[in-house]
Amino acid sequence: MNNALDSSIVKDLSNHIYEKRKATAFQIENLTKAALTKNDSQTIYSIIKELADLVRSGTNSAKMGAITALGSVSVALGSFAIAYFLEDIIKPIFATFRDTDARVRYYACESLYNIAKIARGEILVYFNQVFDILCILVTDTESSVKNAADILDRLIKDIVSAKSTNYVSIVQQEEFQNRRNEILSHVVDSNGVAIQVNIPQDAQKAFSLPKFIPTLLERMYIIDPFAKKFLLSWLELFDDIPSLELITYLPNFLEPLIKFLMNNAPSDVRIETQKLLTTFLKEIKAISKIRYEIKRKQLAKKEQASESVDEGEKDLSSLSLKDNSDTDGDIFLKGQDIFIDYPMIISILLSFLRDPNTTAKQDLKVNDLRGESRETYYEIQTISLKWLQEIIKFSPTSFVKFFPDCVNIITQNLAITNKPDDEELRIEFLKFNSALQNVLMSLNEAENDADKVLEESEPSQNSILGLNKEVYDEFHELYFHPMLDRFIKVCTNSSNELARITSLDWLIFLYSTNPTSFSGSVVGDGPENFDFTILLRSANDASNEVVFKVLQFLSKISESNHEFFTTFMAKLITFCEREMKNLSVEKFYVREAQGESTSRERIEFVIRKLCVTLDSEKIYRTLSEVLYSQEYENLEFLNLMVLVLNNILLTSRELTVFRNKLKNLGSDDWNLFATLFKSWCHNPACALSLCLLTSQYELGFLIIKNLSESEVNLQLLTQLDVLVQLLESPIFLKLRLQLLEPESYPYLYKTLYGLLMILPQSSTFNTLRNRLATITNLTSLHLSTPDPVPAAVSTPGNSTTTPLTNQLSLRRKRTYEMLDRFTKTQETHSIFKDASADVRSMSSSHTIPRWNQDSKDYFSSTPDKQERNSNPLSRLR
Repeated sequence: MNNALDSSIVKDLSNHIYEKRKATAFQIENLTKAALTKNDSQTIYSIIKELADLVRSGTNSAKMGAITALGSVSVALGSFAIAYFLEDIIKPIFATFRDTDARVRYYACESLYNIAKIARGEILVYFNQVFDILCILVTDTESSVKNAADILDRLIKDIVSAKSTNYVSIVQQEEFQNRRNEILSHVVDSNGVAIQVNIPQDAQKAFSLPKFIPTLLERMYIIDPFAKKFLLSWLELFDDIPSLELITYLPNFLEPLIKFLMNNAPSDVRIETQKLLTTFLKEIKAISKIRYEIKRKQLAKKEQASESVDEGEKDLSSLSLKDNSDTDGDIFLKGQDIFIDYPMIISILLSFLRDPNTTAKQDLKVNDLRGESRETYYEIQTISLKWLQEIIKFSPTSFVKFFPDCVNIITQNLAITNKPDDEELRIEFLKFNSALQNVLMSLNEAENDADKVLEESEPSQNSILGLNKEVYDEFHELYFHPMLDRFIKVCTNSSNELARITSLDWLIFLYSTNPTSFSGSVVGDGPENFDFTILLRSANDASNEVVFKVLQFLSKISESNHEFFTTFMAKLITFCEREMKNLSVEKFYVREAQGESTSRERIEFVIRKLCVTLDSEKIYRTLSEVLYSQEYENLEFLNLMVLVLNNILLTSRELTVFRNKLKNLGSDDWNLFATLFKSWCHNPACALSLCLLTSQYELGFLIIKNLSESEVNLQLLTQLDVLVQLLESPIFLKLRLQLLEPESYPYLYKTLYGLLMILPQSSTFNTLRNRLATITNLTSLHLSTPDPVPAAVSTPGNSTTTPLTNQLSLRRKRTYEMLDRFTKTQETHSIFKDASADVRSMSSSHTIPRWNQDSKDYFSSTPDKQERNSNPLSRLR
């Protein structure tokens, strides 16, 4: 077979001189034109084939000549005929772009430019290959090749802008027309009715964005900055062509696009990336607004239609098969039919926020930013958070399944961003946190609205956004418990203050919005299934704000659950006992004077703040009842706990209302006083202060007299010293004014003078003496005090009541009942102190103190090792 090209032409194409090769290519162009004029396609194919063989197997000079000649052949064929030969022409040139000789690559760019300039829309059939080649060329080390690639890139962009949405290849158009003529579009039945059997389809366009996306993704993970700029320019171009709807494919390339900011990307790449991301976000918001408005109109029409049906049936004669009433006035808006996969976008954004250290075991995707600079880390996380904050506004239902993951990410990052330089990023996390809470509030509103009949003609925002009872049920069945578990773990295990506060705010919020579901998750079948004091114990080393949040949370539950409140108070006492194990009554005021941060101060803070969030009277009454029920278990702790409660009662502004009520107790409030006094009896000074506060002066005087029968130690004197100082405070203003009425309050004088007699002469003694000295001389007063009446003692089969007891008023009777209670409690303390002293004194002996029921002595000695832990107060139980 004769070659279409003479050997001399082939030889000249291989010449190392450019002008010689160019002249030969022009000669081949004329040969092609002549063959085209004769409609000799076989000759044209032969010319192209011989040139292609030369490109594949020739020398570098031959390759350059053949490449140039292929471009000349394209010029000769023209824009129409080239469609039939384009594949044979362009494929050999594609292979030369990976040649090691930069000159070959340069002439390949030049030739492809000439081909594309002639082919125009036809080149789009091979767009993926052209794009892939361009992406390689922009990273070429040879400047001439890069410049040639840049010129070629601009031409391809012009073609895409003009032809991508509507151009159909000439070859494909002919094939489509042939297939269309072969396939029947309809058949006619025996009755002469035409029945459609095939719907004619449009011919496939030369450019297909769905087919291009995989090619794009292959190149999106490149780290070369020039390639990144090239890809950004193309994404901007595609986005500027509305009909392509690039935004639909955003989830496919969003992750690598954000990664353009990584790997020390230069500033121009980062700026362009941020600009493009901002553009995409604006488009999403615009599309969402359009879809929101369309959904609103659809729901409004639906409600109007239902109202019209309720008013009466429509006239059937006015209806037709083609009723266009539903479409009247509707205008197709650009973007209303665009689908965006929000869940996939959310998943990608969250992957940039997850902590790699804590997410490794959870089988969740993480984009690790630890190797990036601080600036890049903040930049990517801020972008992700701002996107999430915007998406949650118009697609809240997409976040439902991500709630546990979102709150986990927030608490983890709040624990990390705890430095002053992290403030802006921390604020963004808190904004996202608030947005999540707003969604749950709307979800609860939607669930509540489900049972109501909407009277408004306009649909609610929740219904437009898709927040309904079904979504509410899905959230509570699948995602509520994991969220709750996460918050409790943060509260108990995290050392970061802001993370704990945020988790506690969530717990308070969840309980406020849905206490039933919350209680069922945490409390279980009963309050005893969850030790809420763990939250207090875990907050022992935290700030006061964390402790206050814990108390707010526990108070929220206590407000609506009395059983839990009672259990909580009992566990609070247990918590206090554990915290006070290293604190003694002797060190109570000493440590305070030294300014040390003690467990007592933390306990006082807890109780004071509880009295803010709950009823202080209810708290004190319940705590007193719990202490009374434990009166023989740990006497030293009871003494100290009463001292703490009394100190709070007399000094804290949080208890002002309760304190005022105690100052003005009526006869109907005796039960409150009795409840407090029964536990206050564990500390004489506290019992006396309670009597003075509540104007129970007779009982106070009887307590003073009772103290004379026991040993007054330094501990008691210190507490009485503090009490005298408190008498000078505004809290006891009412008491000081009552000193002006000695006839009405004789026992007040007796109590204060008795207190004065107990105190040693000191500055406190002088303070009280000076206060009493300002009052009228008492020698002119004839004040008498009835002798104490012994408490009635009942024995089996015998009941003894003295005549004097029957004559006492109810108040007097109650007073002596309280005195009897005080006396017995102090006797118990005395026995305990003596027993403890004996144990300490005999600690080096082999004999162990033991309660002897048959002896009049409190203790006897026994070598019984089994009784080493016996309680000396067992008989008092």
